[in-house]
Amino acid sequence: MIHQKIRHDPATALIRAVLTLAQGEAALEEHRGTSWASATFTGMRHVMRVSLSGDEGIRIGEWLAQVLPEHEFRISGHLVADIAVSAVHRRVEGTPAMTLTIEALTVEAD
Repeated sequence: MIHQKIRHDPATALIRAVLTLAQGEAALEEHRGTSWASATFTGMRHVMRVSLSGDEGIRIGEWLAQVLPEHEFRISGHLVADIAVSAVHRRVEGTPAMTLTIEALTVEAD
């Protein structure tokens, strides 16, 4: 029997965690991931864009922008070393809407 250490996909796990934190009010519009490494760690840089609409969506989006940097994510095999909302775009015409650009760094945990 061959034993391998299975590495879980940090991008999918991070997207799922952010959307869960948004309580079903956010939709993923885009995700880009690039490999990242330092002298001691390997991981991935993530840029994702999520959209929220309606009054409840805006409320959740504002809350999400505040709590994301301090939130402790649980991603199997990885740590979220850094996460921040780097841009917020709002639409006020028609149904209120908001788009958050989220940047994160995940590193492999031993």
